[in-house]
Amino acid sequence: MRAARAGPALAASVIDVGSNSVLLLTVEIDAAGRARQRDAALASTQLGSGLEATGRLDPAARARTRDAVVALSRRARDRGTARVWGFATGAARRAHDGRDFATELAQAAACPVAVLSGNEEAALAYAAVRHACAGDDAALLAVDVGGATTELMLGESAATSAAVSLPLGALALTERGGDAAAEVERALEGHGVLAQARATGAVVVASGGTATALAALDLGLRTYDPARVHGHSLAVAGLSRIARHASADLPGVLDPGRAHILPAGALILGGVARHAGASTVRVSEHGVRHAYLRERLATEGVAANLRALWD
Repeated sequence: MRAARAGPALAASVIDVGSNSVLLLTVEIDAAGRARQRDAALASTQLGSGLEATGRLDPAARARTRDAVVALSRRARDRGTARVWGFATGAARRAHDGRDFATELAQAAACPVAVLSGNEEAALAYAAVRHACAGDDAALLAVDVGGATTELMLGESAATSAAVSLPLGALALTERGGDAAAEVERALEGHGVLAQARATGAVVVASGGTATALAALDLGLRTYDPARVHGHSLAVAGLSRIARHASADLPGVLDPGRAHILPAGALILGGVARHAGASTVRVSEHGVRHAYLRERLATEGVAANLRALWD
């Protein structure tokens, strides 16, 4: 496989259609395969809102999400990106009409939109954080707390030993109400993947909006800075305290739909880390979208190195 094509830099984009947010990532890859972030954007559409009650996607959420995906696809192409790929995660996967909606998105945005299985999402989360932790072959538990589900993948180096998609998500848990802490404990108590992580002393690395928002708040950022968030270490004991300081009045740090679901996300992430025997969580700004983009590029013979996106 060649590193990249000679000549002008290659630009490629991916659109991540999550249960809470839609994200755009556009990178530019030089002739040596080194990628730099050209553009990033986020729209809070809460596709998964109401899903717990009906099992179907809410019409208003569908419309918001469709508009966002079309706008982000157009934005990528307007800035010179010829390759645009999309994928959808928990909400589309769990909804009865999720695959039909992905087809609708693909037609409206003129780009393919895959619906990832839970294991596919977990594997991509693991690949992303392992790629970002250059040269680190230690046992690692990758955690991605989404709006509808939480993905866990355990492994050492490139080899993985266990994966699971849990029906715990920050948006879904918030909407269900009740005793959220007790629900998280019931879901995690005695879970096999977490027991394995504890036994191997795995480092817990978290990607996704919950983890990066908590890191930004812990760092006291007024403007979101991916280079500072990436690699930040969070004390598990302080996650709920950090989440309580989340505010919709921090538009440079939190997207508008994040603040009210962050306490639930912190509960999930903290519970996973404690059951895995970890006192700290390392945060990865590299997530599923980064690994998916690398995977798509690889099918075209381009081996992209995304470790130094913000240098």
